[in-house]
Amino acid sequence: RTTLAVEIKPVHLAVGRAIWNRFGDVRTFAVNIHLKFPFAVVGGILTLPTTERVRSGDDTDWKSTSHLVSRAVARFMRAGGRETEGDAPHLLEGIAIVAFDRHTGDIEPDLPPVGSGLRWDEFIDSIAEAYDARFGEV
Repeated sequence: RTTLAVEIKPVHLAVGRAIWNRFGDVRTFAVNIHLKFPFAVVGGILTLPTTERVRSGDDTDWKSTSHLVSRAVARFMRAGGRETEGDAPHLLEGIAIVAFDRHTGDIEPDLPPVGSGLRWDEFIDSIAEAYDARFGEV
């Protein structure tokens, strides 16, 4: 019996295009798990750098991806929010967008915004709350 499933999707190249593809992947994952295990708590994690190469294979010029993360936030917020096993199977109990500095590996403190439900700590809280509601405290 599956009680918890988390899909991790790293995006490290062609960030703009890849974000939208990974969005579809995460929702497909949720449907596949929820149809077979309707009570399962499903999470999705998207990791991406805050900068990317301007030209493929050329490490001399880099550009910010922060505007792409900001645009993706609204879309990913709509994919979360599954509160009960009766809710739509394409929704997830928790989603995290983990934007990080490629030099340090540190999580970007301002992306996504606090209260979006997509920050790492908010993701952990959502998953734990959903799991506790369905299966009781561990």
